[in-house]
Amino acid sequence: MLVSLEAVPRNAESLAQISKTVQNCSAIHNINIPDLLRFPLRSWDACTSLAVKLPDKTFIPHIRAIDFDMETPFPLTALFRSKNITNILVIAGDPPKESSYHVCYPTQTVPFIKKLKKEMPELRIYAAFDPYRSNIRYELDYLREKEDAGATGFMSQPFFDIRLLEIYAEYLEGKDVFWGISPVLLSQSRNYWEERNRAIFPKSFEPTMAWNTRFGRQVIDFCRERNFNLYLMPIKVDMSAYLAGLFE
Repeated sequence: MLVSLEAVPRNAESLAQISKTVQNCSAIHNINIPDLLRFPLRSWDACTSLAVKLPDKTFIPHIRAIDFDMETPFPLTALFRSKNITNILVIAGDPPKESSYHVCYPTQTVPFIKKLKKEMPELRIYAAFDPYRSNIRYELDYLREKEDAGATGFMSQPFFDIRLLEIYAEYLEGKDVFWGISPVLLSQSRNYWEERNRAIFPKSFEPTMAWNTRFGRQVIDFCRERNFNLYLMPIKVDMSAYLAGLFE
């Protein structure tokens, strides 16, 4: 089982904290870096900065499809090859609230993955997996389209109910899947996931670190038993405490 940790590169101080946290947790193999336009560091730049301090880790920058023109060559090819960036996560991406300072394109995820695989065949491309997007059949068909386009694996949005995860896992057996989990410690956070992402929480859910740690360990056991991987997204929580609760 591989474990990938999502870490947001807000500034130089946050990069230093990420390095310290990962150095103190041997269970982490990969580091996912979101590409958030509200912060000055792009995902690939943060990856190259962190790689200096964490040379034994694999870095996975998030690449927003709508930021790239399908009619021109992928502009980061030379950078990726020179910095040995060989893994990425392709997401659709949301237009910025103020579009005047950031150009976006009508680029769709599936053709973008196909384009990247053609131009950089050595690239290991993970595709985003959203279990709440529509329905199970729709999402499984969409994942197959991404796989046919060149995706070698999938990274999911957070699951909060092991029963839903088990249903998807039955159909994705043998695939390179990182199952996502994210601790939710506030009622407002639960409301966010339910209202914006249409996430499903079990009736037993409690917005406590104890509940989230128990659930996390349950998913870890599931991944180990079924030969899947784990994607951790400790958003707005003490990352070190959460990791300690899961792995120590």
